Amino acid sequence: MSELLNQGLLITAIGMGLVFLALILLWGLMAFMASIKVKEKSEAVVVPAAEKTEVEPQPEANGNRALFVRAAAAAVATAMLLARRSPKAARPADSAVSSWQTSKRTSQMSSNQSITYRKPRGSVR
Repeated sequence: MSELLNQGLLITAIGMGLVFLALILLWGLMAFMASIKVKEKSEAVVVPAAEKTEVEPQPEANGNRALFVRAAAAAVATAMLLARRSPKAARPADSAVSSWQTSKRTSQMSSNQSITYRKPRGSVR
């Protein structure tokens, strides 16, 4: 064999050997990490019981209910208005398309058409 082919085969063998060595090293490291046992705490933490306290009842928010309803209606109306005014992602129809986009679209359509209309390989039985 030629000297150049021998060098290429040697470099290939060294590269493949390093890849498999790294894979084996990672596999061994994962197996080692999986075999490590986690020490559990045997002591139970005792939490004292909470003292019972009386809670004063909250005044009802019936007076504020109308205010909450009006605030919610205003928020919905604002959201609907902003959604209508937000810019769309697509360009307007009257904007010019760059020549780069035109050429790429044309080549894509041409390649799609050639795939659809190509002749089958070999004999058809």
